[in-house]
Amino acid sequence: MIINHRYRFIFVKTRKTAGTSIEIALSGFSGEDDVISPLAADDEALRTELGLPGPMNHLAPDGQLRFRNHMPAEEIRDAVGADLWAAYHTFSIERNPWDKAISMYYWKSRDGRKRRVADFRRKSLP
Repeated sequence: MIINHRYRFIFVKTRKTAGTSIEIALSGFSGEDDVISPLAADDEALRTELGLPGPMNHLAPDGQLRFRNHMPAEEIRDAVGADLWAAYHTFSIERNPWDKAISMYYWKSRDGRKRRVADFRRKSLP
């Protein structure tokens, strides 16, 4: 997730929607006061290779994680406050729900184990 103060936007990263690619691209518009949540190590390596800023301002003063990857919008709103949330353009990317479900099924099956579609549907879909 990204909070960009110069351009007054909050990017809420969702799952299985190319969110990492979008977050990496949006990182290029970030300044030193903005918030960028950390990504997985291989994605951070790509961001660094591209010369884009990495995670910053995502920790609380006590060192605890304040902003994180895939943080729900409600938690971001609570962390930044209602005034900032209302003043900034907040957006995320979504995709066709069926395509997203199929992508999630294959992602969860990446270890090579066969999963029954009925079990996946019961455990993973609303």
